Amino acid sequence: MKTVVSIDIGGTNLRVGVVDEKLNIINVLREPTTKDDNSLLYNQIKRMLSEVLNTLPEGTSLPKTCGVSACGLVSNNHIDNLVNLHILDFDLKGLLENDFPFLKVYIANDANCAAFSEATLGSAKNYSTSFFMTVSTGIGGCLVYNQELIDLPFEIGHMTISYKGKFHEVERLLSGNGIVNLCSINGLKISNAGEFFKKVKDKDNEVLKVYDEWIKQLGLLIANLQMMFATDCFVLSGGVMKSADIFTADLKEIVNAFLAPYSIKKINFVQAEFGQDAGLMGGASIALASKD
Repeated sequence: MKTVVSIDIGGTNLRVGVVDEKLNIINVLREPTTKDDNSLLYNQIKRMLSEVLNTLPEGTSLPKTCGVSACGLVSNNHIDNLVNLHILDFDLKGLLENDFPFLKVYIANDANCAAFSEATLGSAKNYSTSFFMTVSTGIGGCLVYNQELIDLPFEIGHMTISYKGKFHEVERLLSGNGIVNLCSINGLKISNAGEFFKKVKDKDNEVLKVYDEWIKQLGLLIANLQMMFATDCFVLSGGVMKSADIFTADLKEIVNAFLAPYSIKKINFVQAEFGQDAGLMGGASIALASKD
């Protein structure tokens, strides 16, 4: 059975694994991601990959392709900037293909990888056009059109909205961390999104006022994206989705109310299938889709 290497470079954790074509994880290692130094990060990846390959179960076919999901800006398989890791101009493809000459390496942004894996292998595989949206520490997204990844930055978290007379980046108000900021602007002290949604569920009147602001602004963002791309489905992912049962029905109602005056497809939300394995499956998906 065909296998591929998948490398998930996250802002917190680094995972290196081997995945087969049925998306079974054959072998995987996880460590905290090295920051601030290209050489040290590469040496960590190289060491982990060597260990993963050397400890494959007997009879496992040797991978010939490698997909890398990277938490930053990527262009033409080159890592330009891993902002949260303080890594710039990182030629991971060249380094890996030099040290592991049997591997062909493909690299993409982590949101793009996750979008592609959900569109081709996960919850959106039966839809032609989907938009993947993650609402977690920040907000990210990516469009898959006719099952083809549209490889553009889609930095939707850095789009700008006006709130209470000031301009804010979307993720500064609507992400998991953004919810804390939104509460603070409205005079409420909330430690995290989990606490916020618990108070929403308990019908705390002051928190419900902020919830109404949050759900309206998030709904407007999604409605605008749907106006642009007319997707068959929106894949929702990220830590905030742990509370999806509390807000998804409200969110769908608000989005469709914004869309109602126009001849645009109504919103169809689906939950991401891969969850915590999104990065690893994202890397695997771009490797499996290659022609090598």
